[in-house]
Amino acid sequence: MRAFVDTELWSLAKKRPVRSRFKSEEEFNLAMEVHERAVKFFKEVFPSLDVYISHHQLMEIFHVMAFRGLRVPLREALAIVERIMEDESIVKVPITADVVREALKESSETRIHVWDFLCFLPVRRFVDIAYSSDPHFRIIGERYGVEVVNPVGRWMGP
Repeated sequence: MRAFVDTELWSLAKKRPVRSRFKSEEEFNLAMEVHERAVKFFKEVFPSLDVYISHHQLMEIFHVMAFRGLRVPLREALAIVERIMEDESIVKVPITADVVREALKESSETRIHVWDFLCFLPVRRFVDIAYSSDPHFRIIGERYGVEVVNPVGRWMGP
């Protein structure tokens, strides 16, 4: 199956929650459950997919890993992106000026982050399914006729 895998899933799988960052044991346990489901997705489902990723998303994965929230060491974040770049089974799709214009238009109309559109729009014609835990992708999937599956069972974000 040809698939888009949202950046948040990469982050959830790589960044193991730390108890001290949560207000309660319940919140921590929920975060651990989401993390474990993301890890399971990458171990059990991801290998069977034909994954498409935009050049923008490569940069977004690096930024999210190295600079947002619980941070992965810079060298490790760089190594993750380099492995994706070298993995011939993951199709990398460039961003064109037309895609930038469309992302700006879509973001203006929907009020969804332009970054989500820059990840998805370059690959939309190639994929049958989008894996995401971001509720924005339910709207994006509906707009573009792509099934959206949440492998962690919890919608994260706005």
